[in-house]
Amino acid sequence: MKNILIQSRRGFLKTTALTAFGAALAPSNLFASVAIDPDAIKIYRSKAMGCFMGAAIADAMGGPTEGQHYLRIAKEFPDFQDYIPHNTSGSFIGQGPGRALEPEAGNITDDTYIRMDLAAYMLQTNPPYNAVSFAPWLLKNADFSNWWHVAVKALKRIENGEVSPEDAGLKHQQGGGGGWWQPVAMLYAGDPEKASEVTTAMCKIWKAPLEQDILSSVVAGQAAAFKKGATVDSIVQAILDDSGPLAKKLFTRAVEIAQQAKSTTQLYENLYKNCLVKHCTTEVDGPMPEREEPQIVMEKKIYNGILFAEQQPLALAYFVYGQGDPYKTVLTGVKAGRDTDSNTCNSASWLGALGGMEVWPKKWVTTVQEANLKRMDLIKTGEALIAKGIGNKTILFDQIG
Repeated sequence: MKNILIQSRRGFLKTTALTAFGAALAPSNLFASVAIDPDAIKIYRSKAMGCFMGAAIADAMGGPTEGQHYLRIAKEFPDFQDYIPHNTSGSFIGQGPGRALEPEAGNITDDTYIRMDLAAYMLQTNPPYNAVSFAPWLLKNADFSNWWHVAVKALKRIENGEVSPEDAGLKHQQGGGGGWWQPVAMLYAGDPEKASEVTTAMCKIWKAPLEQDILSSVVAGQAAAFKKGATVDSIVQAILDDSGPLAKKLFTRAVEIAQQAKSTTQLYENLYKNCLVKHCTTEVDGPMPEREEPQIVMEKKIYNGILFAEQQPLALAYFVYGQGDPYKTVLTGVKAGRDTDSNTCNSASWLGALGGMEVWPKKWVTTVQEANLKRMDLIKTGEALIAKGIGNKTILFDQIG
């Protein structure tokens, strides 16, 4: 036990523990113990893995283009149709802590790395999932060496007794961390209301009311994508139904731009013109945020936006524009500039939960799985989360289809 605790802070939970958990609770054995329609199980497994692996695919593909203007991406990567190395000449985020740890194409960034800690928390604990139990679990078990350093600050303030887990987000820097939360949707598949509630309870470590509202609506849309008869439009509606007044305005504006766009160029131009955010309220019913006037940035200079008032509406726009096509959805997102990997994580998650694992090109899945295998087994972790959801009895199988 002592060795396990020591190793846990250096990635043990991302490989050995999660793999062992998946083997110990093999989905086939667990399913046999409960009366669930086998067809619903099959559909759920595909959708859950599609959601989980889709986020990793988008993260790995968007990492090299992060922080750039869409025109610079078009110039540097004119034939960009697949993963590219993180140390390629056109990229300037590069590799290292808080980014991709390896240069080879298909390596994930901190978004997936942190998502694996969130997955480990949900695998090793039982409901209720909330900030009160999540924060101390992370402080004890997470390996912060590849976390976004800003997110760690909130946890350290909790550790030092400066603030409670439930209040930490009220005075924390807003933005970032939008692509971590797919495990919540997987464990509450078919139940967008509960998925939203759990997300809100957990993200209070980092988020004030507006970003809690936006993020919970993102995850509500992921959970709704598991439902029978789900479509791109029904997922959008689930997100809007879960949103407060300001979030609904932000999402609606982006969706309308995507629906009217005749090309990616038109999509990017109108999103940049209308949806980039400089400053924003933290209130659910606050005023529309101050727009950031778009600039054409072609040199090696970070051109990014991390506020959820920009990030998640852009993610939804790429999902709507893609209309169920994996290439159109993911490539549109990762070529769009700004926070490409984080934003497209959610575009791909909605699509993966809607279309199932089958929606993803096999090459994309194989590449991201094998590129990261020495640090984490993405597929085994996805399988473990599926088993955990069954064990928790939180999946609404009568809604799955």
